[in-house]
Amino acid sequence: MILFCDFNPKIVREFKLNNETENIIESSKIYPGGKGLYMSLFAKKLGVDSEVFMLKGSTRGREIALSLSRLGIDVNYTALKDENVEEVIIRGADFVKDYKTQYPRITMEDRNDILNSFERALYNKKIAVIPKIDLLGLDDEIYHRLITICFKNNIKVAVNPKNLQTIEKTNPYILVFDKDDIEKEKNINYTGEVINYNKKFIQAGAKIVLVNSKRATIISTEDKNYRAYVNKEKLGRKELTEKFDTELSLAGLAMALDRDYDFITSIKLAISCGVWENFVEKDVIEMSAIKKIMNSVEVEEI
Repeated sequence: MILFCDFNPKIVREFKLNNETENIIESSKIYPGGKGLYMSLFAKKLGVDSEVFMLKGSTRGREIALSLSRLGIDVNYTALKDENVEEVIIRGADFVKDYKTQYPRITMEDRNDILNSFERALYNKKIAVIPKIDLLGLDDEIYHRLITICFKNNIKVAVNPKNLQTIEKTNPYILVFDKDDIEKEKNINYTGEVINYNKKFIQAGAKIVLVNSKRATIISTEDKNYRAYVNKEKLGRKELTEKFDTELSLAGLAMALDRDYDFITSIKLAISCGVWENFVEKDVIEMSAIKKIMNSVEVEEI
């Protein structure tokens, strides 16, 4: 089973205003939000069960956990003294307003509780997925601590870090990031430069490194490199892939690993999950749509 981590889960209250008068709410919805939660819910829509490890406040935390339970998602958590974030989104005809409460404070005691609870949550899991951690109070060193705990418990770990420099001396099983993340440090213009950049992570112990961009994904392993992309002619769509969701790509790769897919099929699933919003109406995702995209993904050794 997969353990998706979410270090800043929130409750989202979204309101859509009537186009004719902004004084009337046309529709509203309340739902749990967060990187790890979204990945777990996405996996659920594709028929893959998982659990979420999250930081849980009191009132809002219970509301988030109850919402996930109603959606069929099991929750492991560590309790926080402060509340989770509440976000209010107001959508008008030509504007979007976004309001959030303050982030919960994270004390030294909280950090220790997070690590201890995370280790307990790994029981009976095959892989742990750690997306970008966007919670103030948790510094980049938390990635190293979490990865170390996974390896101590013989659990594969897949990471999409906030800062790539923090991963250079650690060895996640899978490392996934965007080409834009590299370009914060240096300009990358050619495929060979991406491959050379990936080498330091492979040499540190990572088994699979994926670098995503709108045009293609570069995959590096210990002995081979690949280029993967959507063949628009096979898919029957001529437009470019404008959106690539790296977190859903990471979720796809975790699902493939959980189901013991072969390497090429795993890459095709990862790419298809990353681009699905370009081809499928939002919130109606299903495995048949993903399989259609998978059939159009080309994976070439380079």
